Amino acid sequence: MSVSSSNTKAHPDERLAGAQKVYFACFTERGQASMEDVDRVVPAHKRWLADQEAAGRIFVAGPFLTEDYSYAGSGLIVLRAETAEEAHQLAAQDPMHANGIRTFRIVPWQINEGSVRIDLTFSQGSFDFG
Repeated sequence: MSVSSSNTKAHPDERLAGAQKVYFACFTERGQASMEDVDRVVPAHKRWLADQEAAGRIFVAGPFLTEDYSYAGSGLIVLRAETAEEAHQLAAQDPMHANGIRTFRIVPWQINEGSVRIDLTFSQGSFDFG
């Protein structure tokens, strides 16, 4: 089976022209906010994430965990944007950032290797993503 890529067009930012697919990693850190402050904004944050996902602006997102797999208030959102400035403007709209609960930094990220496996079992109504 042959897979073709539509990611060969020139990137609008000439510094990234000719690069593989470029996303923007948004590292989001809790800083001095309490976990109570984080928990208070989580519903609005999740709605914002769902809206951005539906609009095709999020590749992946999720929290960072501690060594015992508990949530500590920081996370990663990988954004689809044309430029770092666009990614920054988008991330600034996240209720966690807009309300000062978290700070963030944007880092361009180029995907070179990896794979995604999706297993759909229609008769069982199940799926697995790995």
